[in-house]
Amino acid sequence: MFLKGYLPYRLNWLAEMTSESTRAIYRKRHELTRPEWRVLVNLAEVSPLTASALCARVPAHKTKISRALVALEKRGWVRRETDAADRRISHAALTLKGKRAFNRIRPEMEAATEALLAPLTPEERHKVDEGLAVLERLFKTPAA
Repeated sequence: MFLKGYLPYRLNWLAEMTSESTRAIYRKRHELTRPEWRVLVNLAEVSPLTASALCARVPAHKTKISRALVALEKRGWVRRETDAADRRISHAALTLKGKRAFNRIRPEMEAATEALLAPLTPEERHKVDEGLAVLERLFKTPAA
């Protein structure tokens, strides 16, 4: 069967299934879209970031990133400052309110991830981590 060996399909399917396991947390409990959650977590990891840098890290189309930034700004979770050298560029960073929000959501997301991986043995978890590291290296994507 073609799909069984088609890497893009398999990776997309796995991404959807893993995201589904956490969607109730960011979507229902915290009223965030997937792009908003991904922007929030990326800004919690590295800040400030430009919209272009966020597009590369999330990854998502610039319109989705822009909408996510606007929504997070309206909540008071993100602030953007115009670049002094190039006024077309702005740098986004979490506000104190945004950091607090992320710190509230993070343990829930970690618990959901732990529940997802709970059926795996320690050896299987290690294999998953190794496999992901190989794919990240293949696509030159640093582990977040």
